[in-house]
Amino acid sequence: MFLLARRMDTLVRAYARLGRFSGAVLVARRGRRLFAKGYGRADHEHAVPNTPRTAFRIGSQTKTFTAIAILRLQEQGRLRVTDPIGRHLPGYPQGDAITLHHLLTNTSGIPDYVTTDGFTRIMGTPRTRAALIADFKDRPPLFDPGARMSYSNSGWILLGEVIERSSGLTYGEYVRRNVLAPLAMDRSGLSDDPGRGHAVGYMASDGRLTRTPYLHNSHQDAAGALHSTVEDLHRWNRGLPRLLRPESLAELVKPHVTADGIGYGYGCAVRGDRVESSGGTIGFVSVSAHHRRDDLFVTVLSNIENAAFTEIEAALAAIARGEPYEPPSRRTFVVVDPDVLDRYTGRYTMRHLGRTSTMEVTRAGDRLMVQVHGLARTELRPMSETRFFARMKGEVELDFRATGEVALNWAGHDVTARPAA
Repeated sequence: MFLLARRMDTLVRAYARLGRFSGAVLVARRGRRLFAKGYGRADHEHAVPNTPRTAFRIGSQTKTFTAIAILRLQEQGRLRVTDPIGRHLPGYPQGDAITLHHLLTNTSGIPDYVTTDGFTRIMGTPRTRAALIADFKDRPPLFDPGARMSYSNSGWILLGEVIERSSGLTYGEYVRRNVLAPLAMDRSGLSDDPGRGHAVGYMASDGRLTRTPYLHNSHQDAAGALHSTVEDLHRWNRGLPRLLRPESLAELVKPHVTADGIGYGYGCAVRGDRVESSGGTIGFVSVSAHHRRDDLFVTVLSNIENAAFTEIEAALAAIARGEPYEPPSRRTFVVVDPDVLDRYTGRYTMRHLGRTSTMEVTRAGDRLMVQVHGLARTELRPMSETRFFARMKGEVELDFRATGEVALNWAGHDVTARPAA
C-alpha cells in the first residue's frame, strides 16, 4: 500500500507543480483508505493549506444528495417519485404531466435557469427559492415531459421545494438530519460564506491564481449548494447502504435515461460499473467515482475552477488497479498567423447530457477568445494551427476541423460543436 500511495502522491504533486491542481484527493478500496492528501492552498491570501479535512463547494454533486433525500421521503411514505409535481406544488405549469421522476432524471423539459442571460450579473446577490422558480416557471418547455433528456438545474430547485413541503423542514435541515448526520459527515452542509476550514475558489492562468467572483449559495440551492470534504464523501460512499433500502439504492444508480452516450440515474452518471457524481461551480470542480467492479472509490475536490480534476481521478483509479496511465505534462503553445484565426471565429452550438449550449469564438487582436454561454470569456491558446487549449470548468482542448466542426475534449468528455445555423 505504501508504494501505491507514493505513486499517487507523485502523480498529484506533478499536476500541482504545473498549476493544474489545488485541492484534496482520497482513494479507497472496499472501505479501506489507500491514500488521502491535500495539495496547494485553501486560501492563498492567508497561506492556509488544503488538507483532507478542507471543505470545498461540490456544485452538482449536491444533486445526488437531493435525490437521496427524495428517496428517503419515499421510504417514509411522504411521497412517490411517480407523483405529478402538481400534487406537491399546486398550480405549477404542466403540474399533472411532470413527475418527480422527470425532475430527478432531467427529462421534464423545464429550461435551465443557469443558462439565462444575466445570471452571472446577479449571482452575488441573495435570492429566495421563490424568485429562482419565478425565473423559469413560465418559460416555454423545451419538450414534452419524458420525451428526452436535457440537463436542467431548474428541476432540482423544484425538488428542494418539494423536500421542504413534504418534510416540514428546510432543505438544508432535512439533508443534515437524514443524510449527513447519520453518516457523521460533520464537515459537510450548506454555507453562504467561506468560513474557517473552507477553501476559497480560484481560476488559474499561466501559474497565476485569480480569486473568482462571489456566488451566493442561494442561487445553487438543492441543485448545487453543498460543501464537503474528501473524508466526508468517503463516509457517504460507504454509508449509502445504511441510508437507503436496497431497492431505493438500485433506483439511485440505475441508468434511467441515456443522452450523448452517458447513462443518467438520479443525480449521477452511470457508465458500466462506474457511478459518478461530479460538479462544477464558480471557483470549484469536483468528482466522486465509485468503480463497483472492484469496490474502488476515488474523490477529487479542487478550488481551482479549471483544474484537471477528471484526469487526476482517472489516473488515480488506474494506479490503484495497476493499469497504465498518462502522467501530466506542460502544454507547449505556438504562435499562429492571425489570418488562420479568422477561419475559426463564429458561433457554434454543442450538446452535453442533452442540454444545448452556445459557444462564441472571436478575435481580440492576435488572440482567439471563446465564451460558452454562462461561463466567463477566456483565451484559446494555440498548440498547433488547428488545436487549441482553454481553461473553463476543467480543462478543454479544441480541434478545429476542415468540416467546420470543433471536436472538444472537455474535462474528459467528448463533445462536438457545430456552426450555428
